[in-house]
Amino acid sequence: MPLTAELGKIQSRPVRHIGNSFTGIDVSHYQGYIDWKQVAADNRVGFVYLKATENVGLVDNTYRRNLEGARAEGIPVGVYHFFNSMSAAAAQLQNFCSVVDPRTQDLIPIVDVETPPRGDIAGFHSRLRAFIEGVEKHFGCKPLIYTGMNFYNKYLQGKFTDCPFMFARYAEEAPTVNDDVHFIIWQFTASGSINGIRGNVDRSRFMDNYSVKDIMIRHK
Repeated sequence: MPLTAELGKIQSRPVRHIGNSFTGIDVSHYQGYIDWKQVAADNRVGFVYLKATENVGLVDNTYRRNLEGARAEGIPVGVYHFFNSMSAAAAQLQNFCSVVDPRTQDLIPIVDVETPPRGDIAGFHSRLRAFIEGVEKHFGCKPLIYTGMNFYNKYLQGKFTDCPFMFARYAEEAPTVNDDVHFIIWQFTASGSINGIRGNVDRSRFMDNYSVKDIMIRHK
């Protein structure tokens, strides 16, 4: 099927909130084949983020299937890119933008930042800023930045405060960081169990009074 026809097919699917609008999941090729009908029936899934790309050339081979499957069941869906801290921003942006059509997305995108930079921290910040600005131009909105609590405190504290953050901490206590960053989602486990997915899956929850409506893209 031509890509334009495939995208039109995906865009025509109804989008409706299913399950708890305060908790969701993220998936990639590590989860293998996913039964999205069963996922949609699990009331712990109110949204899903799909891995699309990584670095300058990797495309997740489950992305398009998962995008169509999640949208077919009406689950609000978003996308993420796994950012390489040492690679050129322009090449990573080309990889991401060539794969992801914002018209097929319900949620603001995520930039996954978790590989430590080597040496020049300022260069890392510059590359990340350039990538974030490119994503904002492509989508028309600022992305979420996903990272670990400790990574943030070491490498990102006080930076990129114009973006919302999603923090990972696999513990009973919510993440704590060294400044008053705009933190709206907590990824609280990497070993969750969800109907329709074999094996472990990352689960997340909103902080405070945030919910899915706060991360929906306002399409023009």
